[in-house]
Amino acid sequence: MSAISRDQLRLLAQEKIDDANLLYDHGRYSNAYYLYGYGVEFALKARIAKRFLQDAIPDRAVVRDVFVHDIEKLIRVADLIEELKVERQSYGFGINWATVTTWSEESRYESVGIVGATAMRHAVTDAQEGVFQWLTRFW
Repeated sequence: MSAISRDQLRLLAQEKIDDANLLYDHGRYSNAYYLYGYGVEFALKARIAKRFLQDAIPDRAVVRDVFVHDIEKLIRVADLIEELKVERQSYGFGINWATVTTWSEESRYESVGIVGATAMRHAVTDAQEGVFQWLTRFW
């Protein structure tokens, strides 16, 4: 894999969310669910890219952990644990975060119906307490 800039990651994150919305609107719930998760993952990776310093070799563990598809692990690598604790005090965001963290790369093998896809869509895209909106403040 070649290098991916923070700007590219932000663009990819938004594209995944936009594509997920399009799929959702056309009843393709499993694929929408999957792309919502990848949108969150790319948003976290854009934040992580912001943390890398020019002309410095990053810690090996950080580099290794960037390549995972685990939202909980990526939030730690993104150094957003304290911010997440504060935000989760909001009941709505806490529910949304819990919903988003059910996603995994393995979701591509699951059949997700309208209920699961709707919950994920809301959790990711809600204008006030959506996880994607929250993450964009840090990238």
